[in-house]
Amino acid sequence: MTVCFRQAVFVPPPVCVVADELGFFAHTGLEVETVLIESSTDQRDRLLTDDVDVGVTAIDNLVVWNSRGGDLRVVAEIESTTPLRLVAQPSVRGLADLRGAVLGVDAPDNGFAVVLRHLLGQHGLPPDAYEFEPVGGVRERFEALRSRSIAATWLGPPLDELARQEGFVSLLAVEDEVPDFPGQAVVAGPTARQAGRDNLARYLTALDRARKWLHATEDVQIVDVLTRGGYGPASARAALRTRPASLAPARAGLECILTMRDKLGMMPDRAPGADDMYDGSPLGLELRP
Repeated sequence: MTVCFRQAVFVPPPVCVVADELGFFAHTGLEVETVLIESSTDQRDRLLTDDVDVGVTAIDNLVVWNSRGGDLRVVAEIESTTPLRLVAQPSVRGLADLRGAVLGVDAPDNGFAVVLRHLLGQHGLPPDAYEFEPVGGVRERFEALRSRSIAATWLGPPLDELARQEGFVSLLAVEDEVPDFPGQAVVAGPTARQAGRDNLARYLTALDRARKWLHATEDVQIVDVLTRGGYGPASARAALRTRPASLAPARAGLECILTMRDKLGMMPDRAPGADDMYDGSPLGLELRP
């Protein structure tokens, strides 16, 4: 019997596209429904109310979500790092031009806004040199960039490629600046990890099969499958660069997030530690070094 399983994503990531396109989800007896979400707040609420089974999100979100009483855990990391680019209006010549600018984010105090604060500070722009405007998830940020209501924002595949095709400029990339920054993760609440444990294990088994396929298959065939799933050529190449070696997160990536927050003075009360953010039991895998 086929079971419905709901994943909440901003944009379907490569392993999910592969698992869907090649029938890996169906082979495990799951009919996976993809729910496109508009913000991390929407995603958190859906996870906490069991409206969805899992979410694909920035690991940093858990630092804030769980400090407020959520019981959400990373159950798999599906990228070796997050292929984000800071994309700006064509008139922006460099990071110095962002002084006094409005930058679009999902939420100002969690997710990818934290690494953006970190990198802007590294390049000489303190927090009072710009303004963060919460506009939602990556699709909403892309549209805000197109409407000229923001000067710059983080975009990931395939939207960063579309933006550059439309004449927007890329200022920097996370994977170039922060080598240990983790990729997006599959996050699950207590219901999915306990009562729904069998279905979660089947879902993760399909993702791991997709991960192995990404490593064992010729690049041209991978690009073809991802293109069928909506990726452009540059976005597909980014997926090749960020294929995960394992679905188990690296401890260094979790520690990277926590250290970054601590240095920025953004560590919330009752913040979880690295071990508190991961539940390896569905995969039977421990954190990697």
